[in-house]
Amino acid sequence: MDSAPANSYDETPYTSNPYAQSHPDRLATLATLFGLRPPRVGRCRVLEIGCASGGNLIPMAVALPGSTFLGIDLSERQIANGKGTITALGLSNIELQCGDVLTVGPESGEFDYIICHGVFSWVPPAVQEKILSVCKHNLGPDGVAYVSYNTLPGWRMRGIVRDMMLYHAGDIADPMRRAAESRALLAFFSRATGTEGGPYTTFLQSELELLQTQEDSYLLHDHLEAHNNPLYFHQFMDRAAAHGLGYLGDSIIGTMVPGRFSPEVEGVLQRLSAGVVRLEQYMDFARNRMFRHTLLCHDQHAPRFDLRPEILRGFHVASPIRPAAAAREARPGFEAFDTPEGVTISSRIPVVRSALNILLEAWPRRLTFENLLSAARARPSDGIADDEPDEVALGRALLQFHTGTASAVELSTIPLDVVARPGSRPQATPLALHQAGRGFSATNLRHEAVGITAFTREVLRRLDGTRDRVTLAAELNGIIAQGGLKVQREGHAVSDPVERARIVQEGLECVLGEFARCSLLVA
Repeated sequence: MDSAPANSYDETPYTSNPYAQSHPDRLATLATLFGLRPPRVGRCRVLEIGCASGGNLIPMAVALPGSTFLGIDLSERQIANGKGTITALGLSNIELQCGDVLTVGPESGEFDYIICHGVFSWVPPAVQEKILSVCKHNLGPDGVAYVSYNTLPGWRMRGIVRDMMLYHAGDIADPMRRAAESRALLAFFSRATGTEGGPYTTFLQSELELLQTQEDSYLLHDHLEAHNNPLYFHQFMDRAAAHGLGYLGDSIIGTMVPGRFSPEVEGVLQRLSAGVVRLEQYMDFARNRMFRHTLLCHDQHAPRFDLRPEILRGFHVASPIRPAAAAREARPGFEAFDTPEGVTISSRIPVVRSALNILLEAWPRRLTFENLLSAARARPSDGIADDEPDEVALGRALLQFHTGTASAVELSTIPLDVVARPGSRPQATPLALHQAGRGFSATNLRHEAVGITAFTREVLRRLDGTRDRVTLAAELNGIIAQGGLKVQREGHAVSDPVERARIVQEGLECVLGEFARCSLLVA
């Protein structure tokens, strides 16, 4: 991280968000699945390289009070913002330092988990080598390092867009004007090539649509920074291996499964490959992959990628599934469920069907695998019995749902202090209360950013556990009476106070239920 990025990030701070794929629990879960014995998440030491204002690290410190966290970043402005949040929350297990990764040495200590998200591709090669060196020399014997980076071949096409924007606006000093000119150029070329059709036009239009949903800070730092060095996965792993680091996996485990291709394609990929790195590289070629979330460990470890059902003992399980829509019901004898993305999963095995229904009812809470198995055995279910023991059948199905569709089944090494239904005096986390008072996004206990509207923001900021629904509704109606919020039906303002109060009450119940489902409410 050289001086140029530091100045640019001070001038235009990057929106600092949580990244669930970088959470220590995700890293520990995958390491355990692959046969390693990672440090306990509840008592670990975590380093984040390029922590910005702590949007990723601070929620970890809130959720894991028994662990300690250190973040470093070159941007004085962003570090100052993060320290303000830490002070407001009264946290004592986290420290943010304004500094350079080049200065990290043995005196910085040993860490169980090292996180480097959104940095590697945007720094010079010497700094990249230092990042890998830190991942080797500052990582505990059983620790896990997470490094994300832009990947070829997919980023090659996006690099054309970057080159266009740099050529047009790279010399403009004012960052906001540089962003505006870059957006205008991309819009122009999207229109200019629109009549020609073809893959290039489709790609330009998709990039324009993406940037329309992103803030200027994303455009400036992800596309227009001085350094942006994508590389092939095998090149990254060669460099990591030179530092004594080995491949543990990808933080998004579903991308590691060749079974998402047709059986014919999967067979060819397996024949071409001699080892997991080559297989992953061939899958990147097939998918035109743009970005990776690579997990590294010390090279003396030998991860096992043949997942076994018995590995789930001790894990916590959750699932956001819902009963399948009628149009997507499974074959006779099967019971089907939909994921939030609309993917349908199904099973005909009684213990699996019962377990999926139990998980559906329990969401957003996590259940231990042992308790889930016991409850599923005790709940009668139709279906065709499997020849395998219940534990094996359920474990195999959960692994399939976890790896095949990442959102279908969640695996974790730790429990989660959330409620399935809001209580009489709903309570959110201190972090969510703090964030609701300052913006339109809050980090839930699953380390995800939850968007909030003007109305839901006013609800969330009042959920400190002292207010019942009557008090909450009264305060919301008071804000509406003062003009701070508007109540509308079919685009028209509701003026009748009785009707308005009824709508507020209904809206409040709906919002509280959604907050519970989104893992924002605690017991």
